[in-house]
Amino acid sequence: MSNSNYVINLPPFFLRNKDLARMNFIKKILTVLAGKLIAYIVKFTSRNLFCFFINLFYRNDGKLYYKDNFYIKETKSDRKIAFNNKRILRLVNSYDSQIQKFRDAYLLDMINFSNGETIVDCGANIGELNISVKEKGLNLDYIAFEPDKETFNCLKYNNPEKNSTLYNIGLSNKNTKQELFLDSEGGNSSLIDFGSSKVQEVEVSRLDSLITDIKKIKLLKVDAEGYEPEVLEGSKGIFDKIEYISVDFGNERGFEQESTIVDVNKLLSHSGFSLIGMSNIRMVGLYKNNLFEEFVN
Repeated sequence: MSNSNYVINLPPFFLRNKDLARMNFIKKILTVLAGKLIAYIVKFTSRNLFCFFINLFYRNDGKLYYKDNFYIKETKSDRKIAFNNKRILRLVNSYDSQIQKFRDAYLLDMINFSNGETIVDCGANIGELNISVKEKGLNLDYIAFEPDKETFNCLKYNNPEKNSTLYNIGLSNKNTKQELFLDSEGGNSSLIDFGSSKVQEVEVSRLDSLITDIKKIKLLKVDAEGYEPEVLEGSKGIFDKIEYISVDFGNERGFEQESTIVDVNKLLSHSGFSLIGMSNIRMVGLYKNNLFEEFVN
């Protein structure tokens, strides 16, 4: 997709699989007009009316509807996925490719998962990690942490299985209460102040004080919007149980929107983990525990 597509400010989900630079003039104009119409619909409609219009354009990619304060995506495979806002558009227009994009972003296909293994999701949001592995036909024990109360309700809706353990708390390097700075619309809420005027007090805990009876963790995924070093500090007591760690260390920390890559890499490399892959979609690194087999055997 050409960078020129972004100049005309069309919705990102609309631009998927389109390259305006390769279109002839007439097709380009028609495409831009359609994109502007959809942008208007997204901005000025809500709930059932919003879903009605989106379904008109994307009827072949599953169904969208509003129920019980959720926007719900019903896929062609009859899976139902809830968001509490219009971030549901992440899954509109080529649902399968978006789920694969999530797997690629966190390098999940580099890991050989087996049914019954345990994955831990820090910054779970609505549970896209577990959705992505379920779409692969995998049945994993899923432990998830999401401090934002509204988002947590979506997480519960999307993961009703008995092998899902969900916590409405944040992860940190201490057990206490902290302020959560909210960005529910963008999915970027953080325990680091980035200038949000919306704040809620939440419970936070060290991961290694909560997970004490699990012998092996296949994957720990950490996406804490700039709070990754603190989350990992609070997980050090169970590093010997974790085989892989996938970390989003992008530019999201605080007012300066700094990357946490240096601190994360230093902490994990000093704890016996090696960086084995970097995503080409976002700033995510996959680490493997060099001593995992020795620890668990």
